[in-house]
Amino acid sequence: MKLLLVMILAAEVGYLYAEDPLIVFFIDPTYAEYSGDAILVCTPGGRNFVIDAGMYSGYDPPWDCGAERVLPLLDSLGITNLDGAVGTHPHADHIGGLISVYESLPVATAYDSGWPYEASWTYENYLQAIWNNGSDYVTPRRGDYLDWGPELSVEVIHPVDPLSPSNANNASIVIRLTYENISFLFTGDLETNGGEDVILAALTTGDIDDISADVLKVGHHGSATSTCAQWLDAVNPSIAAICLGAGNPYGHPHDEVVNRLESRGITIYRNDLDGTFYLSSDGEGVYFNTMPPDGGDPEPLNEFAVYPSPATSQATFSWNSDENQYCSITIFNLSGEKILDVQAAGGIYTWNLSTGSGVASPGLYAVVFRTSGGEVFTDYFTVSR
Repeated sequence: MKLLLVMILAAEVGYLYAEDPLIVFFIDPTYAEYSGDAILVCTPGGRNFVIDAGMYSGYDPPWDCGAERVLPLLDSLGITNLDGAVGTHPHADHIGGLISVYESLPVATAYDSGWPYEASWTYENYLQAIWNNGSDYVTPRRGDYLDWGPELSVEVIHPVDPLSPSNANNASIVIRLTYENISFLFTGDLETNGGEDVILAALTTGDIDDISADVLKVGHHGSATSTCAQWLDAVNPSIAAICLGAGNPYGHPHDEVVNRLESRGITIYRNDLDGTFYLSSDGEGVYFNTMPPDGGDPEPLNEFAVYPSPATSQATFSWNSDENQYCSITIFNLSGEKILDVQAAGGIYTWNLSTGSGVASPGLYAVVFRTSGGEVFTDYFTVSR
């Protein structure tokens, strides 16, 4: 998928992007009062994994984050099958949206907490959707390593058996994903009591070697029941990603968690303020809503920019130029399809996100600027809803 885009851009601008990055999308689950987690991991090796897919509710108002947010993002990226999907634990705001995902495209491996106790009809329908899909069913436990590609280390930090029947949040699958020198820690709804403290104890005894991470997916939508000071000391992140709906009635993220993060100088990105956002990494750094810099790219002779990113209603493209100098602006989605190709003058062009077939879907896009003076520059931006 990404390789196809790279080949097209190479033909367009005369260079080849040296190496695909790791890209992690934190998908906005906002709708009415609903919340949830929905994450897409695109690996440097071209594999694609979903970690939770937000809320499904048949009540008023009905809402399916999988159908309304996750599948459109996959479609805009040209992803027609998944290498795996993680249902961290059996709550509807995490696994509900996965039902539509399993019903809509092949998923090679289903990673599930294996909740053995009485569960909701949503969890039962989710398990049936996995069965109907034909996915391999795996229940990861601490010490397992998941095969998400040879360039990654994907270690399962939690849970351990037996699962507590009284707290499904602490059955959350916790994954530490490492790409070269950069690590992400995905935590589901893990709470401090019975979750974080269990992991910290295992760290003390040597049963777990390391939980440090550059990026922490904050547990339980920023609830005060999670993300204690000792946990942050051990993880020591520089970036915190908080998955939550803007209209949630629980007050997430709670002020004490936000204050705890800010007091440590941790940069916070959150769906209720930033919408759908993505973090990319070349294995050495982490970049917000942009791709890693590529030393092989030609340096632009003029300044080129696209903003805002994410774009929700329009995107503006600007460049330094003489008033009469034209610039060719070509936009590709990550399946390599050209969705816009225009000529503009005056140093600025505004796109209303319309395409020949409708409106641009949520996702990551590439824009190629080519001036009449011969300068060429490529940038990336996100469209979200």
